[in-house]
Amino acid sequence: MTITFIILGISIILFVSGKIRPDIVAITSMMALSMTGVLTVNETFSGFSNTSIILIAGLFIVGEAMSRAGLTAWLGNKIITLSKNNSNQLLILIIIGSAILSAFMSNTGTVASLMPVIIAAAWRLKTPASKMLIPLSFAAATGGLLTLTGTPTNIITNQAMIDAGVPEFGFFEFAYIGVPLLILTVIYMRYFGTKLLPSNKSRRLEDIDESIQNIEDSYQLYEGFWKVRIRPNSSAIGKTIKQMKLGSTMGVNIIKIISKVDIATSILKKVGIKKGDLDEFPDLDREFHAEDELIVNCSENRIHRFIDKYNVAATKLEGVDVKFIKENVLSDEVGICELIIAPKSSYKGKHINTGRFGKKYNLQVIAVSRYNKRIRGREFDLQEGDSILVRAKWEDIKEIQEESRDFLIIGSPEELSKEVGTITRKGVISILAMVFMVLMFIWGPFSSSITVMLTAFIMIAGGCINMNQSYRSINWNVITIMAGMIPMGVALQKTGGAKFIADSMISMVGEQHPTYFLAGIFLITSFLSQVMSNTATAILMAPIVLVASLELGYSPQPFMMALAVSASTAFLTPFGTPTNTMVMNAGNYKFTDYLKSGAFLLLIFFIVSIVMIPMIWPYN
Repeated sequence: MTITFIILGISIILFVSGKIRPDIVAITSMMALSMTGVLTVNETFSGFSNTSIILIAGLFIVGEAMSRAGLTAWLGNKIITLSKNNSNQLLILIIIGSAILSAFMSNTGTVASLMPVIIAAAWRLKTPASKMLIPLSFAAATGGLLTLTGTPTNIITNQAMIDAGVPEFGFFEFAYIGVPLLILTVIYMRYFGTKLLPSNKSRRLEDIDESIQNIEDSYQLYEGFWKVRIRPNSSAIGKTIKQMKLGSTMGVNIIKIISKVDIATSILKKVGIKKGDLDEFPDLDREFHAEDELIVNCSENRIHRFIDKYNVAATKLEGVDVKFIKENVLSDEVGICELIIAPKSSYKGKHINTGRFGKKYNLQVIAVSRYNKRIRGREFDLQEGDSILVRAKWEDIKEIQEESRDFLIIGSPEELSKEVGTITRKGVISILAMVFMVLMFIWGPFSSSITVMLTAFIMIAGGCINMNQSYRSINWNVITIMAGMIPMGVALQKTGGAKFIADSMISMVGEQHPTYFLAGIFLITSFLSQVMSNTATAILMAPIVLVASLELGYSPQPFMMALAVSASTAFLTPFGTPTNTMVMNAGNYKFTDYLKSGAFLLLIFFIVSIVMIPMIWPYN
């Protein structure tokens, strides 16, 4: 037991100091327990086989799929629309929207998805973004208390109860305390909390609307959009894009095809769901049918050649703007970006034209700019430094991004791909998958980890996210910390360390009312969460709280709920949780900004928890 406490003490000191990465501290702790003989090999690596690890990894995939399907961007756009240019309404909607999202996806993913949209909205409202970003982070933490899967600490707490053979919490049971806390967070931030936040100037993040406008300024992107209809007697019927050489020879970019045979249903139209399929980026072997409608981009001379050669009808589209581009040129599958010809690019001197180019990349060349001026015409010999505006599938853009030898990509297409904000069929699939997950949690035919992995599989199979994106979506830092610290919990139980600490806590509480014990758990856990990973805190505290509550003869539920709530109250420091760190630079915050705004909120959480938790989950 002594060796275990020494390793635990050193680990806590390293966690608090922040001089060594927390995942490295966790792995070092795990290996130290093995090398000193405290744990066997199987016990040492038990964290990596723990079902909670699988569950959380699956949730990262599910959350990323929701983001890529456009749900987070859609919600962000709805928040801005509903705010009606009122900063107070925007603040309230940010807190509620962030909380709802973080109830079903990771807090980090929620903040990462909403932060660019919120900063852009704050700039438009002439409101300091620093008044919005800490509330965003705190709301994401509070939203994690609405469901079992809202945050890893909930899952850790629940799994500890399952392992101990005591009744665990239901999927929405956390909401009994989470909803009141969320309501109080809204009230506090609206009328008091924001007054404690600074009015800092923050770095303006470029959102998708601004990116499109910048591209328009460089390439005159809004020029030359036409709506084309394939007449019943058109010679284009039965021919493919490749056979007609629309891009390679005629210089006509097919932006999308609206087929009369396969269109979005009227029900989907009514709810504003756009259909996303391959016709958003037509395949070269796709045949044309009578009455097909095309959105194309080309010059007036080229559209006349198209009309004369294939007997099609064409109408110039007026009023092309950012909204038009977002609805017709972009989708959750397809995006636009600027490529710069690198100094050592193999494409230097190569001859290209508007349309698609190269066998390696599936691209449409929309325009070429040289010395910040668009080059008119159809054919170009590329030079070093030329800027090419291309349209491609997001995954192809990502592949190009990795080919730094040939091209440099301007901006962050990977982030902008999540800001399109249109719910397509993938969005519908992800919503249905989430409904499936919640129903399975409530009904309970499968374990939590199986349910989440089934949900992730549905999203992958439905095309919401591919396997490479799935692997990248997992926050391996969180996974490693969990897997590395779970053996410490095993060691505390195996050596009697957990019982020793629990007995010490019991002796301090003595014959006093159990509320004192509940308050002590809250304060200790909350303090540790401010200075070290809340995931590691929950893993360390869970066995101690369980042993102590059972030895006192009380139900573990109120004490474990207090543990879950207090582990999500890292409001006082910028490094208490990743979301606090994420908003620090964007909001230009100081350490004291978190302390001033978070202290009162932490006090509210403490008082409400001490009063309400025993009422909802009695001690006996």
